[in-house]
Amino acid sequence: MTDPNPGPAIARALLSKDLRTLRDESPAAAVAKAMHWSLSKLNRIENGKVTIQPVEVEALARHYGVADDGELRRLIQLSVASRQRMWWRDEHFDEDFTNYIAFQHDASHLYSYQATFVPALLQTPEYAFAVTSSVLRRPARDRQVRNVVDVRLKRQETVLERMRGEFPPQLSFAIDEAVLLRPVGGDDVMAAQLDHLAEMATRAHVRIVVLPLRLGVHPGLGGPFELLTFSEDADLDVVFIETPASDFLLTDTEDTATFRDIMDELLATDPAGDSLHRALTAAKAALRQ
Repeated sequence: MTDPNPGPAIARALLSKDLRTLRDESPAAAVAKAMHWSLSKLNRIENGKVTIQPVEVEALARHYGVADDGELRRLIQLSVASRQRMWWRDEHFDEDFTNYIAFQHDASHLYSYQATFVPALLQTPEYAFAVTSSVLRRPARDRQVRNVVDVRLKRQETVLERMRGEFPPQLSFAIDEAVLLRPVGGDDVMAAQLDHLAEMATRAHVRIVVLPLRLGVHPGLGGPFELLTFSEDADLDVVFIETPASDFLLTDTEDTATFRDIMDELLATDPAGDSLHRALTAAKAALRQ
């Protein structure tokens, strides 16, 4: 079911797409001149780089010949929704990461493949501190580590809140078995993390697939990624790739389609739905040794 009240990221994306469609073959320079805008402003609006005020949306829509009151209200409402001030706008993140958090807030299906550590949305606080401290090569009490973990926990809280709402998102995770066998933070922290994975898997709308080491090669070996899809429009998929040096947000439909296919193949490795139970049993046994 589609949420009739989209969040700011999907509202901006939908509005940008609609405005590009309305312009059709009209020269962008001519439209910008008619609106008394710079060409760069129109380009940024159509590319979803900036928001557009409701009064500007109405003026632009009327310039394009939109006369239907219902359609005008829909476009104006998208503008209003796109300008909501959310918590992540007050943080000092890279643009791609900020946009990813915004899209995650609106996604109808959240996918993640991880080969090195537990996906961010499934981490306990203790595990998050341990893995972030290692990745950043800083002590767990370091301010940068705390900031990263705080944001990660806010992302979890946002998703869990949506799962309790009227339009809960679907969550699908594919995790390499090695992730569960690596005792991040020590045995006690890892044992609690394994229990948390088991608890999360019991929730509606959550699916966790573990790729056994004996599986050998699989399409996820190209690297970890997160994929977001949206019930409002299949062309709005986004992929987020995180590295120690920089992050990347992919929005091109050909690029995102590749990752959607990879995710489908990874999830299909567990048709019986018992891979997590088997992997957790083995991981807990390894901790006791």
